[in-house]
Parts: sequence; C-alpha cells; structure tokens
Amino acid sequence: MSSGGGSFGYVGVHVGSDWTVRCSTYPNKPPILTLDAGDCGVSICVAENIAAESTTAFARELVKAAQRFAGECERLQNAAGDADAAGVQAA
Repeated sequence: MSSGGGSFGYVGVHVGSDWTVRCSTYPNKPPILTLDAGDCGVSICVAENIAAESTTAFARELVKAAQRFAGECERLQNAAGDADAAGVQAA
C-alpha cells in the first residue's frame, strides 16, 4: 500500500505467545517502535529524520487503535472466562 504522502509498506502479523514490543529512543532522532512475533519483526519509524505534527498525530492515533485492540482482547478474554465459569457451575 502506498500514497503520495511518503508512506509505504504493508505487513500482517499473527501474534502468538512469543512476542515483544519495544520503543527505542535516541537523543536527536525520532523513536522506532518494534514488534517481534516469532521469527517476524516489524519496525515503525517516521519517513523523515524529524518529528513533525503529522508524526505526533500518527503516534496518537496508533495509541488509540492499540487501546481499542486491547479492549477487544480483554472483552474476548472475559467472555471466555465467563463461559468457562458457566461450564464449571453447570457441571
């Protein structure tokens, strides 16, 4: 996927239990966000070597999407726990 804004790339990652997420920071360079899952690694960095308003807006939207993702994971985990508890009570 690409656009006229300088962004490029597309990656899909199915995350199991073998993952790490980290943010590498540097005194005079933009940060790099890295996700490792099994033998796959994905790094997110900005297109230019400067932090701009659009970069900060992207980072904030990334946080919002990650919060929604975590919320959905929690919802599914709680639903599975409720189903397990109902199964124990029925036995």
